[in-house]
Amino acid sequence: MKNFLTRLFTSFLILAIFAVMVIASFFDTIFELTVSLLSMMCIYEAINAIGFAKFKRFMIPSMIYAFLVPLSFLLTEQMNKSPYYLIIILTFIYMISFILVSMLNFNKIKFNDAATIMFVSLVITCFLSNIILLRQVPVHGLFYMLLVIACFSWATDVFAYLIGMSIGKHRFAPNISPKKTIEGSVGGTLASVIITFIALLIYKNITGTDYNLPLTLGYALICSLVGQIGDLAFSYIKRSYGIKDFGNILPGHGGVLDRLDSLIFLSPFFYMLITFKEFLF
Repeated sequence: MKNFLTRLFTSFLILAIFAVMVIASFFDTIFELTVSLLSMMCIYEAINAIGFAKFKRFMIPSMIYAFLVPLSFLLTEQMNKSPYYLIIILTFIYMISFILVSMLNFNKIKFNDAATIMFVSLVITCFLSNIILLRQVPVHGLFYMLLVIACFSWATDVFAYLIGMSIGKHRFAPNISPKKTIEGSVGGTLASVIITFIALLIYKNITGTDYNLPLTLGYALICSLVGQIGDLAFSYIKRSYGIKDFGNILPGHGGVLDRLDSLIFLSPFFYMLITFKEFLF
């Protein structure tokens, strides 16, 4: 019960931070800086958790990369250009510099550790930055961002935790995430679909927007599952290094990365879904 109350209190704190993020999303520069800050915090937690924060030569390039990529969206938007070319350049420079530093420090870091640092830095930075693209979608950008964060990610996490804690008996990934259960996973997914349905009704009443209800609920179902895969992916890294959480800045919830792991995978996936038709035609 004490742990639950701690998690509940921190949840209200997270909601307050989320409200600030929503307000910031109305101001491009502040929003890009917010995403940069979140990316840097996540990467710091990941590198620190696996024991390499003291090696500044690995930390600094990753932090700089995390800072610059989200800002490239702002720069290219002002130039009316696609951000991907600049991101490819930044990624190439980061990878080359990181590989050179790793080879020069061959006796201090193993390849699998260097690969883990590079993997989390690339995935966190590039994937999370897609939340900026979602927000920039004309007309419905804010609603899409809220769907991904609140309905697909957090609703799944919260209800998977509550249902798993209440009736969960069958564990589906005991070696990676011992507390996750099939009941919790199914319950979290169903809750995500139901909450998405409610959000769609509210949004339609407010804006009069018409939408394909079965397709959108299908998106919610798939996105909930993708978010859980993202959660498991980072749990896999944690278990590989024998750690429970990436950080402790959020009591009862771990670190920032522990809260955003599903969102990191969801942001690019949902953006891909809503722009797939434009990509084909």
